[in-house]
Amino acid sequence: MVLVLVAGPAVLFAQSAIDQLSADLEYMFQELGKELVPNLQTVSVMNHELGSAYLGEFPRMYFSLSAGGTLDQSGILKFTKPEFSDRYQNYSLFNNLFDEINLNDKDTRDITDNYLPLPSLRAGFGVGLWYDMELSFQVAMMRQATTDSAIRSATDDEDLQDIRASITTVGTRLRRVVVKPERGVPAISVGVGYVYSGIDFGFPVGTTDPLDIGGGQSLAIDGEIVLKSITHSFGFDVRASQQVIRVLYPFVGMSAYFQVTDFEMGVKGFTGEIIEGDDPVRGQGTSVTPAIQPFTDQQFRNFNVVLNTGFDIKLAIVNLFLHGNYALSTRAPGAIVGMRLQF
Repeated sequence: MVLVLVAGPAVLFAQSAIDQLSADLEYMFQELGKELVPNLQTVSVMNHELGSAYLGEFPRMYFSLSAGGTLDQSGILKFTKPEFSDRYQNYSLFNNLFDEINLNDKDTRDITDNYLPLPSLRAGFGVGLWYDMELSFQVAMMRQATTDSAIRSATDDEDLQDIRASITTVGTRLRRVVVKPERGVPAISVGVGYVYSGIDFGFPVGTTDPLDIGGGQSLAIDGEIVLKSITHSFGFDVRASQQVIRVLYPFVGMSAYFQVTDFEMGVKGFTGEIIEGDDPVRGQGTSVTPAIQPFTDQQFRNFNVVLNTGFDIKLAIVNLFLHGNYALSTRAPGAIVGMRLQF
């Protein structure tokens, strides 16, 4: 009876702690979705436009490789800083978790508070059609096997070996040259396109050290942080280009997209273990399960306008290009460099 009276409040205290942490994580996932999705939408459509407004007379085709990205300058995760602690049920415990996973590290914070860089890699194929039409395809894929290989090459840390990450981006665009280039007259094209972008990410949290919850107790958590995002982008673009010297073709353009994103984030199989003592060891405590699993499922619909400019350097069948982009919705600049083999 005495044991029950002593242990009962301790168990209730621990249960309250994991319930509060679960609620705070769910709040974080909701807010993070609001920050991440507009930038994921922007980077999904970067690097899908041709530079020059005119590829040339039919038949024409090309293969391309390009790399670049966007740089959001408003940062992320600011809502997790101490000045917003009143938004959390147990900010001290939540902040302990951030300390444990090094997201409160000063060097990390200096980046996340100010920047969100997102890379963009693409392979492309395009072909000229009849009636001054051009059809292009772009694709970028990173499969789980690539992630596994990259992690093994970069580190021997076993805690990182279970990371899941795969990305698929596929886009197509049909455009028509409405004005062909002549002396003093730039080429002008208009087009429509669609881009699919999917992200699937997972990271185990069972590798973190137990979190001190006070009262001589620690909370060890287990589960997998999962993030899944699918974006559909439907776009229209117009661009103009003009040859200024023999090999240099600068261009300007504008693309407008209606984008729909389904965003999911949470901790799959979130459980806890209450461990007594000053030197907590996993597997020696009492299991607890939160009243709710921390999870958010949101849909975002946005209209995104992207301005772009740059130039192509055409050297026989080799085209080198440098493109600059600016997304009005996120105020994020971007840059793309690449090479196109055109026949």
